[in-house]
Order: sequence, then structure tokens, then C-alpha cells
Amino acid sequence: MLTNRLLTIALILSALAPFTAVAQGPSGPVVPPPTAEELVRKMDEVLTFKTRIAVATMTVTRDGKSDARTLRMQSRGWDDSYSEFLAPARDKGIKYLKVDKNLYMFLPGTEKVVKVSGHLLRQSLMDSDFSYEDMLESRALLQDYDAKLLGSETVDGSDCWVLDLTAKQPGQTYARRKTFIAKATFIPLRVERYAASGLLLKVMSQSEIKTSGAKLYAARMRMEDKSRAGSVTELLITDPQFDIEVPAETFSRRRLMKGD
Repeated sequence: MLTNRLLTIALILSALAPFTAVAQGPSGPVVPPPTAEELVRKMDEVLTFKTRIAVATMTVTRDGKSDARTLRMQSRGWDDSYSEFLAPARDKGIKYLKVDKNLYMFLPGTEKVVKVSGHLLRQSLMDSDFSYEDMLESRALLQDYDAKLLGSETVDGSDCWVLDLTAKQPGQTYARRKTFIAKATFIPLRVERYAASGLLLKVMSQSEIKTSGAKLYAARMRMEDKSRAGSVTELLITDPQFDIEVPAETFSRRRLMKGD
């Protein structure tokens, strides 16, 4: 009797085996795709740094006319940053400080530090397609968004995972983000940012993936604000340095007034 029962169980398990075992391909086991949460964490890991110093050129093109600015950026993780515009002459000395989830601006003509808050956060940064709110973004996406893996697509010749990120709570700057993460590097090559109504607000893309030491980074970022017809902003980063010592005083309001 016991032998018959054991034989029956063995037959059932044998029948279920094709559905429970790891799928087999022509070259061996087929690894299941990562979860959406795993992809976001891996993307954050690749993009995260202790510190970064870089010079960048920000070019705003609108109605066929381009306007370029040069700035120096110093960052500590994703939460603290200090940026100073170096050229052209009309913008030289304008500085921005992001610290403790607050944004401050220094205009050399007034010699005053101004906190950027409220409705001002939605305004354009230096007439670009970036807003001040975009500057305040953090990398803690899984705290604010639920992630879902939609599948795979090709972006500029690169195979990408496609994620749908939806805000957990109302009030987020972007209610939904459709994110295309390169499978080879885990760098987001394209991010579509939507309003709660479903309206496409902005499209951010990254290209020219390079290395600095052991760090991967995108040398070129492109932002397109869909509410500004015929406008696009490109940020080209040159010679970045990662994980080097940056004085703590760099990220202070006193630094805005003092300068270098």
C-alpha cells in the first residue's frame, strides 16, 4: 500500500517537473529576467557616486538658435551639489547650491542668496528645458514609485529593459516614468516623464557612455520639455572625476557668498 502511494507521488512530481524546473535552452539553463525592483537598484548602484567634480557645457537650442553656457559642478552623492556658471560673461558667477533637499541661488548682481521654493521650483533653470525641481530629484526611486517590468526594446542600437514607474502618492513632480535601462551597462538611456493625466511632459536621453577610472557615466544628456515647442537642452560633461575628496564646506550657504 505504502509502495503504491510513493509511486503515485513520484509520478505526480515527474509530471510537474517541466513546469517547476528552470527552463532549458539549446545552450543550457535560461536565466529568468530580473525583477523591476532589482533593475532599479542596479541602476542606482551604477549611477551612485561618493563625490563628483566636472565641467559641463549646457546648450539650449530653441527655434533653431543655440545658446551655450559653461559651468563647474561639484557633487556629494545625489543630495548635495554646488554649481557655478563660468561663461558667458553675462552669467559668470551665478551659483546654485542643493543641500538638505533645499535649493539656493546666488546672483552676483544682488550679492544675495535666495532660496528657490514653492512655485519657483517649476520654472526653467537658466532658460533651459530643466526645471529647478529637476535639480532636486533624488535617486530613491523605489521610495516614491512602484516599478513594473514591461519588456525589452532597442534604444539607439542598445538592448534595453523597459520599466514603468508609477508614483505611490499624488504630488510627485512626475506621476509616471517610462524608463529604458541598457542591459549592458544599467544606465538609463531614455526616460519619458508623464503627468497624472497621461500627458508626456519631458523626455530625457543619455548617450556617449564612457568610463572614468572604474566608473561608468553618460557624457551627454539631452532634455526635451514638450511644453516648449522646438526647444531642447544638451548637457555635455567633460573630464569628470569621481570619488575624490571634496571639502564639506563646499556644500554650504557661506560658500555661495564666498566663492572660490
